[in-house]
Amino acid sequence: MPLKKIPTPKSGTYPTEPIVNKGELPDPFLKPDGRRITSRKEWPKLSRRWQDLVVGMEYGGMPPEPTGIEIESLNHSAVRRFPGAPKLQIFRIHCRGGRRPFSFCVKILFVESKKSAPAIINGDGCWWYLTDDIARAVVESGCALVMFNRTEMAEDLGYGNPPDKMKRKGGLYDVYPGMKFGALSAWAWGYHRVVDFLYKMPMIDKRRIAVTGHSRGGKTTLLAGATDGRITLVNDNASCAAGGATFRYVGHGGETLNIINVFPSWFGKGLRPYLNREEKMPFDQHCLLATIAPRPLLLTYALDDRWSNPEGMVQCARAAGEAYRFLGKKDNIAFHLRPGQHAHSLDDWKVLLDFIGWKWFGKKPKAHYNRHPYRHLKPAFSWKAP
Repeated sequence: MPLKKIPTPKSGTYPTEPIVNKGELPDPFLKPDGRRITSRKEWPKLSRRWQDLVVGMEYGGMPPEPTGIEIESLNHSAVRRFPGAPKLQIFRIHCRGGRRPFSFCVKILFVESKKSAPAIINGDGCWWYLTDDIARAVVESGCALVMFNRTEMAEDLGYGNPPDKMKRKGGLYDVYPGMKFGALSAWAWGYHRVVDFLYKMPMIDKRRIAVTGHSRGGKTTLLAGATDGRITLVNDNASCAAGGATFRYVGHGGETLNIINVFPSWFGKGLRPYLNREEKMPFDQHCLLATIAPRPLLLTYALDDRWSNPEGMVQCARAAGEAYRFLGKKDNIAFHLRPGQHAHSLDDWKVLLDFIGWKWFGKKPKAHYNRHPYRHLKPAFSWKAP
């Protein structure tokens, strides 16, 4: 299936008035004393400051790293209905160091080869997104597909009328009691433990580990990528608010900061004072994206997915792109908009594989990156990279 061109609807075919427009995005190059950095050597320290601020305030911090992991092999088989009968291996990862034992399962689908394979980790095993066509496309590209269920780390209370919207029990909450991290942090921790596991797998190329996830899973991959440098390529698919879109600029129908009331279990409590006061927040999501720089970052969204705030994603990518430009890697951040609704489609995966081929193997990209039809958008910031 060829990659599709992005349609460019005429002005007026979609609502252009934002539902939130709270002014300029914060300057990520400002130091705490109000001065701007002037050299690249200053960026790592400032990047870590942004990471600590965003992760602490928005997500409630991260669960501790385990003192070690042990790997239990459960199954070795093959998917014989796929060409080449790729190998399917299933393991249980046992994590040490918490108040009680914790373990979860992970699957790897890969083509056996003398060369180690790049890996794409997908934690959305709790949803029915992955199709045979997607799995085949991944392994036929030469990548290993690594799958796990992030909700083993913490229950996902993002459904209608849960008994307790703020529940902090089960999963990692029983392993590390008394901490303030939200479910998004627990899920990101799961990605980190899968990376620990992949570092022990001889069939995996440890230099090329990507993460991908959809919607709340996309929020998770951005957080996971920002807090673990071993993840060398990050893909957010339609993550909406608290992901790859801005809080200060939300297009018509988009998800807003009110998400912390709708799904409070996902977050820490640090953003609550900024409800309806987004302009007072000391950061916006571009600051989180900037901490991933200069590693490759791909944002895949859909034109008809109004809830995901695609205009806010474009604003966020533009702003974070200044950090990439500052570090000499302006082409390492990209976004892609496809026709369609809120889904993690085969087209999204094909764009991710195209991006991987470009960034990891120097192949000429086929997808149409960094194009959008939003002629009404004005830059959400006036500052530039030093």
